[in-house]
Amino acid sequence: MSEPALEVTGLTRSYPEASGRRTVLHEVDLTVPQGSSVALLGRSGCGKTTLLKALLLIDRPGRTDTGTIRLDGRVVRRPRLGSAALRPYRRAVQCVPQDPAAGLDPRRDVLSQVTGAMATLGVPGARQDHEATAVGLLSALDLPRESWRRRPHEISGGQAQRLAIARALAPGPRYLLLDEPVSGLDPRRRHQVLDLLAGLVDDGGLCVPDPSPRPGVLIVSHDLAAVARVCDRAVVMDGGRIVEDVPTTGLLESPTHPTARALRDALPRMPV
Repeated sequence: MSEPALEVTGLTRSYPEASGRRTVLHEVDLTVPQGSSVALLGRSGCGKTTLLKALLLIDRPGRTDTGTIRLDGRVVRRPRLGSAALRPYRRAVQCVPQDPAAGLDPRRDVLSQVTGAMATLGVPGARQDHEATAVGLLSALDLPRESWRRRPHEISGGQAQRLAIARALAPGPRYLLLDEPVSGLDPRRRHQVLDLLAGLVDDGGLCVPDPSPRPGVLIVSHDLAAVARVCDRAVVMDGGRIVEDVPTTGLLESPTHPTARALRDALPRMPV
């Protein structure tokens, strides 16, 4: 029996254009084992956002796919029914968007953002159980108690990012996908979020209510420096293809593809 994983095999995706069809993913293979931490790296336009959308079962009219997505060994097929049919997959695979405000309800306060996500996805338990989970997550993510009754526009960008992480973790996902989680943050907030992610990856300590097993984590980024301290494996994309898939230490020490070398060479140099 294979190890639990979120995996893509031979995924090709194309979209219609005035001149025909444009292929944005070419025979992509990607595996995120449960309990692992994987960085998906590449320059803007390389296809990493399209791959993320494929994993989240986000459609666009006219798209054509070949290939297979599997969740813990089972082939995933997007149901033709409404969102209720997607609940089991949404609970298992959660995402923190690049813009944390994009997934937040402007009418809800911080605490109910988290409990609301659990209710929407049908997480078992009474309201009090959901609130206890939310309180545990918000506390673990260092969101001050006085912020819990504030709405999204009343909290800082760093707090919104942590709230988005709490909201994604609340259903107890088996896989957590993060899209540029520190993009646009100032250095202090950037370090805070990376420390939180490192803690999640190292011991699963933020995985409330079910801390075991640890979720598989996929971080989409163009910034090797941001993910090197969090991820144990690095996957590099270029032109809609996977061009390198190595341990992060290997990418730091001896990248082989030109795109991978460019990512490594963009790292700040330490003074000698």
